[in-house]
Amino acid sequence: MHEKTRTEQVEDLRSRLARHLAEQCRGRAIPDFGFTVDTLVDLAVSRMVVWSCHDDVFVRHWIAAQRSRSQLRIDEVSVNRLERWRIEGDTGNIGHETGRFFTIRGVRVRHRSPAGELTWDQPIIDQPEIGILGIAARKIDGILHFCLQAKEEPGNLHGVQLSPTVQATYSNYTLVHGGAAPLFVELFLDPPKERILFAKLQTEDGGRFLFKSNRNMVVLVDDHDVGALPEGFIWLTLRQIGRLLGEDNLVNACARSVLSCLL
Repeated sequence: MHEKTRTEQVEDLRSRLARHLAEQCRGRAIPDFGFTVDTLVDLAVSRMVVWSCHDDVFVRHWIAAQRSRSQLRIDEVSVNRLERWRIEGDTGNIGHETGRFFTIRGVRVRHRSPAGELTWDQPIIDQPEIGILGIAARKIDGILHFCLQAKEEPGNLHGVQLSPTVQATYSNYTLVHGGAAPLFVELFLDPPKERILFAKLQTEDGGRFLFKSNRNMVVLVDDHDVGALPEGFIWLTLRQIGRLLGEDNLVNACARSVLSCLL
């Protein structure tokens, strides 16, 4: 009897999980988790097995290497010194001269509570666009992996945090800034329906953004779609991501928002 390959062992586990799910349902309709039985099994396998295309030691070294390459330099400057950004004389709002990207407005908020009406003033970001927060998913050796990006942003502690495969505003991926399109954004613009694991509009932080939402997406891809990942991207299983979520300031809020539908 030959020793089973990793793929064969994973398939055995998938079969056992599928049978267990069927037995638990005992002929009743499968609860509506929003996923097919096959997808539920794939997610469970990705969450359970220790195998992955990169072992945990490699992942730890990879994260440290990404953080060590952080190149951002941040200098606080007056709004008046920001290129092409202006303070509107009549309103005091801060906006881009093109009218795109976003505007910072002042709002007065009134909130009724059992203790009485609360009132306060605050700045709020008005960005009337729908962004994309997309994570690519792919089976490697029969195990579902998810592509995260080590993204460097000026507000991050430690410079680099793990973000979705694509984290882009509408202005960003329609090239209003005049630069290049985000890598892999084409995978999320109009994917075939059968490849979409999850796609829902989710509200951005309502305390800081005015009526802002993002399309949270998880899309299945294959070798032809992605190929070898460029620097700064990595495939991880749900087990590995679950462990990383337990660390402070490592997996960013956008990635957590998308991953909440899976974990």
